[in-house]
Amino acid sequence: MSSSKEDLRVSIETMNDWSHIKANYVQAAKSSLAKELAATGLSESNALSQHLDQFIQNTFRLVQPNLRVNGQSFDECAEDDIESFDEALDRHVWSLHDQRLGLHKTIAATRRTEPSKIEKTMLGSLEQNYKLDALESELEDLPEDFSTNVDDTADSLLKTTAWAKELSQSIPTQTERTARLKNVAAVLKKPEWR
Repeated sequence: MSSSKEDLRVSIETMNDWSHIKANYVQAAKSSLAKELAATGLSESNALSQHLDQFIQNTFRLVQPNLRVNGQSFDECAEDDIESFDEALDRHVWSLHDQRLGLHKTIAATRRTEPSKIEKTMLGSLEQNYKLDALESELEDLPEDFSTNVDDTADSLLKTTAWAKELSQSIPTQTERTARLKNVAAVLKKPEWR
């Protein structure tokens, strides 16, 4: 698309389409003239017909610079000289060109950003490996009886938890017994029981 002026032109596919449009226009104009002459009863149809033909020729002459036949301006187009221009194919080619440019931009952006992301990931992975190696060496440095100490601690914790449960169950009973004992002691201290 060479200029914006061509974008404002009316597009038609072939010269045959243009001939068909012209024939339809001439037929419509002449039938309209015939109706008007019949309605008014004028007999000078020959002079009016000549003026109408001249008007039609001037109209088409003025329209031609604003036409584009199969992607080319009407002035440049000669039906026999030029191989037909496929406008749909041209649009498809330009669409593919734009798509290709977009993909090149995406690839360029990826080439700029991805290596740094990969580098950061690799450094993070190596750092984690170093930390894990350090932890493994610390575990190897622990005394061998450490695992038995852990087992003893776990057993002690289980025993302590069991005692705590027993106490939580026996405390309400013992509290109730203490309250009854106080009541009985208060009753026995009364002078009537002495």
